Amino acid sequence: MRLVAPLLLSLALGVAACDRPTEAREPEDLGGALQRHEPTRVRVAPVARREMVRTLETTTTVESEHHVVLHARGTGELLELFAEEGDTVEAGALLARLDQRDLAAQLADARVAHKEAEDSAAKGEIALREAEADIEQARLAFEQAKRNYERNDAARLISAQDLEKLKLEMETAESTLEARVLAKDRAALDARAATTAVERAALAVERAEVALSYTELRAPFAGVISQRTCQVGDHVSAADACFELIDLANLRTVFHRPQRELALFGGLEEIAVEARAEALPGAVFPGRIQRISPSIEAASGSFRVTVRLAPEAGGARLLPGMLLRLRLVVERHPDALVVPKRALKREGDTTLVYAVRDGLASGVVVLEGFGDDADVEVLPQGDASLVEGEPVVVVGNRDLEDGKEVVVVDEHELEGAADEAATTDAAAADATDAEAGQG
Repeated sequence: MRLVAPLLLSLALGVAACDRPTEAREPEDLGGALQRHEPTRVRVAPVARREMVRTLETTTTVESEHHVVLHARGTGELLELFAEEGDTVEAGALLARLDQRDLAAQLADARVAHKEAEDSAAKGEIALREAEADIEQARLAFEQAKRNYERNDAARLISAQDLEKLKLEMETAESTLEARVLAKDRAALDARAATTAVERAALAVERAEVALSYTELRAPFAGVISQRTCQVGDHVSAADACFELIDLANLRTVFHRPQRELALFGGLEEIAVEARAEALPGAVFPGRIQRISPSIEAASGSFRVTVRLAPEAGGARLLPGMLLRLRLVVERHPDALVVPKRALKREGDTTLVYAVRDGLASGVVVLEGFGDDADVEVLPQGDASLVEGEPVVVVGNRDLEDGKEVVVVDEHELEGAADEAATTDAAAADATDAEAGQG
């Protein structure tokens, strides 16, 4: 009996020692169970209803609608320059002049020949009028002689010899009339030939004027001289480029798009175009589609699009050669339901948005529509729906489930909760490590 009592006392103390740690851990286990059932803290944003657009973007460069390299059409020594690089010139402005002396003399000679031809034509007109007058006189003489002969022939009042003489006078007058008619025809031919000579001389004058004009380089349109490659004293010809002229008021850009996008360019008047230049940050230049190539390039499978650009915007000015970022709005949804992209949760092929309804997360299956950098259009599927202004979860939806209780907090509260959870996890890890050391 004396040995049994101490043994029972030792067993009782061991049982008590085993029970104490269990009782100490019970509050922690209960607290962990309660913590797992707390509502999920989330941030929300309202569903918006506004226009969403489909856009295409591309990189391209600015071109001038009118851009030409000017060559001297004549040949000779360059004597004068009237424009320099950077000068703004009007259409028809004189840019340079070659030696004109020889061609100017040729023009003067052609003008003299033209004047002589005109004088000859005037003489021909006078000769024609004189021939017409001679015909009239000869006709009158013939008619008089004919009347004399016929009257005396009928009356038989004169001798046969005198009658024969009157007949001869009549025939002579008739021959004279015929000769005058031939002379008039000859004068008419001479007058026409003189007129032709005048026309030929006028053409010679025109050719000489054109040849002289080739000694002058003139601007074919209004623009800016971007480059001058000739100088006074150079012997130039048609093969030599002298100036480069660009039109800064009419700018465009040309780019290519794949043929699968051709249908997007059906309504040209509805496509909005914006251009931004790297060299001009902050400036937005509007544009419009000018034309679309009617064919597909077989090698690349793309089509050509030409866009007309506004040359100025907000005090900034585009220049040919500048690099552009082009944005085209090709399709619009004016009444779209829009949520932040962070509200989307993708599970395989399914996309969800969690709406907060009566303190619970309600999953709505959606299809994505048009999007931009921050927001996206959503199209609820099946019987699901979203209402404008309805809150949807944008932070905290990663592990969220349908029907789970949520509490909406602001950004600072959510950050504080995250810090508190991290501190609690660290403290729990430290306590575990301490217990393991004591054991």
